[in-house]
Amino acid sequence: MDLNASRAARDVGYAAKSASAEGSRLIANPEVQAEITRQRAILAEQSNVTPEKIVAELAVIAFSDLGDYIRIHPDGTASIELGNMPPGATRAIASLNTDTSRTAADKQVTKLRFKLHDKHAALVSLAKILGMFQESSVNLTIESHDSTKLAVLSTEDLRRVLDSGVFDNQADTDAEDAERPCLREVNTPSESDE
Repeated sequence: MDLNASRAARDVGYAAKSASAEGSRLIANPEVQAEITRQRAILAEQSNVTPEKIVAELAVIAFSDLGDYIRIHPDGTASIELGNMPPGATRAIASLNTDTSRTAADKQVTKLRFKLHDKHAALVSLAKILGMFQESSVNLTIESHDSTKLAVLSTEDLRRVLDSGVFDNQADTDAEDAERPCLREVNTPSESDE
């Protein structure tokens, strides 16, 4: 199952030129959405992936502790010690590399380097899954005759328009009001005013 709508459209025979548009159209189809949901459920069951496992894995990364991997010696130097890690701590390790070289005295020296997975990304993912972050966005429907007025406004002026409340709540308007433009004139500073 390809989760990219354009590739999926090409895979079922749509021309490359129209695959993006057709993919977008198909993905909006309730029957296609239902099939995607069904296929995802099958994939999750077959791979034994559960929300609990995902949260647990992210938690291992998010709450990993550097102290589980290194030892600070009395002289202040540090060394990597992987032998005393708590169970599961290796799951937070993204990479482990060794580099062997010889010193001027012909002594073999092995350096061990390791990198942990991105703790911040894991914390953000966990917070989103647990609903601790509320993503906010503004969705506007602008009638075509209004878009030309908005196109000439600066970002600051657009913010002022949004903050002024000039957009009517379309759910509260009746059929007569729907004929009126959604945007009324907003005074913005012109070059002559400055």
